[in-house]
Amino acid sequence: MNKIDFKNSTKLNGISQIISKLFSTPLAASSLVIVLLFFLVGITADYISPYDPIKIDIPNKLSDPSWDHWLGTDQLGRDVLSRLIVGTKIALYLAITSVSIALIIGIILGMIAAFTNRWIDSALLLLFDTVRSFPGIMFALTIVALFGPSLNSITIVIVFSIFPSYARLVRTQVMSLRNSEFIEAQRAMGSSLQRILRLHILPNVIGPVVIVASMDIPLVIGVEAGLSFLGLGVRPPAPSWGSILNDGFQFIRNTPWIVFSAGLPLILTTIAFTSLGESLRDILDPKLRK
Repeated sequence: MNKIDFKNSTKLNGISQIISKLFSTPLAASSLVIVLLFFLVGITADYISPYDPIKIDIPNKLSDPSWDHWLGTDQLGRDVLSRLIVGTKIALYLAITSVSIALIIGIILGMIAAFTNRWIDSALLLLFDTVRSFPGIMFALTIVALFGPSLNSITIVIVFSIFPSYARLVRTQVMSLRNSEFIEAQRAMGSSLQRILRLHILPNVIGPVVIVASMDIPLVIGVEAGLSFLGLGVRPPAPSWGSILNDGFQFIRNTPWIVFSAGLPLILTTIAFTSLGESLRDILDPKLRK
């Protein structure tokens, strides 16, 4: 077996061990299944939705759950199940896009803060604290007023809100590693700063940040649902869990199943991602393992 094959087999063994440990705990196993189901439904939403989620069918409006419409229809006769499935696609797209952009910005700024002089570090820390102290709802209203309600507006709001946490975490991790013996050895061998950051610092700090990011995904989904509920998120007629909730609350006395159908995915994904993130932290963190 050559060196590349050995590395690949080691990674596969590590992944299989993590998965086996997750399935050894009922809560972690069920959380992993729900998360995988969320990704599967989001990816295949256009193919598995039984009806067009924006097709209006007034004669069948507010119909009860039946074999034709498992979760009934809304006030415009649109199939609620189809709208929830396509809403999962929107939630998945927004969560992956927003968290990924915030991660990249946070990692870059966190490394710059840890490896530059004190003045730049202080300026970046001031930036992080200023952004974190800014009222999120005020910033959201400002962005929506400037650019209008859309997925891009929500993405800007979420990235602006969460990247300082990643940057601070990366800065703390890098500062604890930059004077380590293996980093000093690399400097003595003449390795460039770029090589040290790419090959030695980044692999050691990416794990904790990714775990924190996975626990932020339900927060992102909740923010999108909340803004869409208020009419500041995804533009109608595109389905969103928040807009479906808003539609359901208007007719909750006559059709309560719409609210329950839209609220259940929000609750399950929040619990599942949070529990899975905590389980991964317990498995991957050496201190907690001991």
